[in-house]
Amino acid sequence: MEAKKNRYHYDVQNCHYCPGVRNDDGTITFGKDVKREPGLMSIDMGAEGDVTKVRADGIDYLVISSNNGYSGTLSFIKVSDQFRKDCLSEVTDEVTGIQYEDADADPVPFALMGEFKGDKEGIRWIYYNCTASRTSQKGENKDNQKEPDTEELSVTASPLPVMIGGEAKNIVRGGITRSMNEATFNAWFKQVVLPGAELTEPGGMDGTDTEQEAG
Repeated sequence: MEAKKNRYHYDVQNCHYCPGVRNDDGTITFGKDVKREPGLMSIDMGAEGDVTKVRADGIDYLVISSNNGYSGTLSFIKVSDQFRKDCLSEVTDEVTGIQYEDADADPVPFALMGEFKGDKEGIRWIYYNCTASRTSQKGENKDNQKEPDTEELSVTASPLPVMIGGEAKNIVRGGITRSMNEATFNAWFKQVVLPGAELTEPGGMDGTDTEQEAG
């Protein structure tokens, strides 16, 4: 019997990330550590790209669509200090313990993963080639309320060059449900799962899988 399909999704959860190293050819080598980033309240990623129409013979003879990835914001209760070090290149001073921004440091590329609840089953998603900008700092006094201030993280997800079945591709995002492939679904937060690549041996949530290179 065919599995029932989701009609809608809700409640974003299970946010994870995996830092990587960008190679000279534009590919990314992802490390072993897939880390949970708690406190994700919302995600809003808008598509980047243009549609170009060329008129000929009285019609839209050519319609060319470009995919430049996505950009948007993630809202957190608080962005973790670990994420700031892993992906925003913040540094902890060994003498004073201060965690600080280095204006000359480059942001680290990372894969961003998460999950939506669905009316039938969970939908796990990934953006493969992300960079994040620094969060703004704000706070306010609230009238006798312990309502937390929140933080927004601006994220850009760009196409990532990979080889799939011997063919060069540029991938941006992916998704899986349990009924599509249970092994891939179960491995989703243990490694960066790339199309066409074999799953590594199952590991723990602390990232015990071997490294794999995109491309």
